[in-house]
Amino acid sequence: MAPEARLTRPANPRSDSAASAFPVRSQLPFELSLPSLVNATPLVEADGQKKWETFYGEEALTWQKRFLDHFLRVIDNGLDHLPRVRLEVRKAYYAQDVRSEEAWPPASIQPTALYLCGNTGSLLRGPAASEANVRYRSRTRKRRAVFSVRFERAVELIGGMSLKVWVSTSEGDDLDLFVVLRKLDSTGREVFFSGFNGYQHDAVAKGWLRVSHRELDVFRSTPLRPWHSHTRREKLRPDEIVSVEIEIWPSATLFEAGTTLQLSIRGCDAAKYPGFRHTKLVNRGWHTIFTGGRYDSHLMVPLRNRGDE
Repeated sequence: MAPEARLTRPANPRSDSAASAFPVRSQLPFELSLPSLVNATPLVEADGQKKWETFYGEEALTWQKRFLDHFLRVIDNGLDHLPRVRLEVRKAYYAQDVRSEEAWPPASIQPTALYLCGNTGSLLRGPAASEANVRYRSRTRKRRAVFSVRFERAVELIGGMSLKVWVSTSEGDDLDLFVVLRKLDSTGREVFFSGFNGYQHDAVAKGWLRVSHRELDVFRSTPLRPWHSHTRREKLRPDEIVSVEIEIWPSATLFEAGTTLQLSIRGCDAAKYPGFRHTKLVNRGWHTIFTGGRYDSHLMVPLRNRGDE
């Protein structure tokens, strides 16, 4: 038997699997793969399919064995020369492009602000000039504030996102906000993705926040990732308008030319998800979203233009 080539064992080797469909699972690997961990060897697989089906699939098991052989048995099997990230860019349910990247998020993405316009229900590339507001009843799933943008050319949204919104409540001293991003095809029909516990009608991405926890860690926050300190509660008065930044969990999705990105804001989960939902909510009365003029409400997205489509 030929002798095995031996390598020096690197510090903190790690292979992470992350699913865009399952936020609780996806966020930890993305956190661990931040560039600040300079002494680690991050290898990230980002998929958009059913989490356990993918993790125990033949391709994933082969990859895990190769990783363990390399770092535990110290076998030179070429792992050091592979790209750091395997990325699935979703088109629809179980339809995706797979490619490699050297970093997460990819260096080619551009943080881009899309401003909410309450007058038109649009997401604009520049701030809305005139002030407006949209309100909804906070305790029913059918009521929401909706804003959208149609893409004239193909783009990808890859990574985490952030929604800054000015908001008030008509009653109570706190409120829960739920953010959902959806993809609509050229005819206006929703394009679904794999989600929680095999849920087959999920959206592009989600985020949520209790407004009394809006305080930010300014040293750790970035344009695409608000970092909440969670060290104190900041209650508010009825009809008091406050600024809130909401983290939207990482994902990777292609929007073809003619498709639409739809943002909705509401007071509860968007669907009755199997096995995971928010139940102890504090909402009362009406929520009002303020846009334009003094109110720079905007969605910050990690945008990459697709030059081939």
